[in-house]
Amino acid sequence: MKKFIFGVLAVIVIGIVIVSLPKSSHINTEKDVGEATDDSLDGFYIETLSDKDIYYHVDEAGVCREFLSDSVRDIVDDLTDAANGFAIMRDAYCDAELWFRFGMIVNDEIGKIKTDVIKDEGIRIAAEKYVKTLVDVLPRDTALWDERDSVVWDKVWKAYTSYGDILSKRFALDHYGKITVEDVDKFLDGRKFISNYDSIYALRLEKSEENERYLKKMAQQVSDLDRKSLYTIEYAHQRRYEESHPALPMLEELMVSKEYSRYLYEVWQTWRCVKQVGISPSRDGMILNLEYNQMRFRCLNTVLRQIIDYPKDIMAINQFMFLVSYDNIIRYSSYMFGNSAPLEQMMLFPEILDNH
Repeated sequence: MKKFIFGVLAVIVIGIVIVSLPKSSHINTEKDVGEATDDSLDGFYIETLSDKDIYYHVDEAGVCREFLSDSVRDIVDDLTDAANGFAIMRDAYCDAELWFRFGMIVNDEIGKIKTDVIKDEGIRIAAEKYVKTLVDVLPRDTALWDERDSVVWDKVWKAYTSYGDILSKRFALDHYGKITVEDVDKFLDGRKFISNYDSIYALRLEKSEENERYLKKMAQQVSDLDRKSLYTIEYAHQRRYEESHPALPMLEELMVSKEYSRYLYEVWQTWRCVKQVGISPSRDGMILNLEYNQMRFRCLNTVLRQIIDYPKDIMAINQFMFLVSYDNIIRYSSYMFGNSAPLEQMMLFPEILDNH
């Protein structure tokens, strides 16, 4: 039986491993750095995140704070702070990675992060310290560039994990209600919606055009969003290596529908993983974290509206927290031969490792 557990809130971080790899041709002048930041490096787009609009805007969910009760407003403000606190954490870190991989000077971009979007004073101060640490630690001289510089790596990693620990404690799920792994497991049991779900899940090991047609047809015909989500996710498992994956538009349709599903988080995670693996599994390739996070925020809007209507819905709060805390696709991870997407793919698509 398929398991997809939303446990208590934790920072989802894939561990960094510093390995001795052939170095990419790095940028030698400040002019080149500026051009690479805005346009391209070696034929592909390099984009910094910290100088973009990386923040969660609760008004985009159609929420008017002044019309909310005090208790609901407090929850909304708290969740908004969590969304922005984690956004700052992961996006500044991804920009720091550009120094280590390409020798891009990113201090000024990281320094543009707007920590004042966070209402909670303690979290705002922690965010300011985190940003300042990265700006101060990262070199501004390309002559100092060394992909294997463990001293700078350690300082960046310590700032990242220290700030993440503060966020995880402040926004721990037990602040909002009681929940157990067993509760979540029962809540996400697909057999409640699809009686033969075990057989549907088993189709991951029996890829065929017939199975594809069946899963796609079922996803298109059912009206219940939970069932539609499950069928669409399983359809995504039938093909997982194509750049233009046929399930991508179907997954996107679910996320932009503004309809709440208990599987919305898994839809987003599957969509992002499949899309990134198709675009590039490399440490040197394009990683569309800005696009992925914009879609993440659209999902958050849907979940937040569910929470406003049902403030004690701990499962919805749980889903919101996992969406905000789940990390970006990063260039340096435990996967030694590329970015973190292939590692995530092995987690989401365990059948890849099956020898049958």
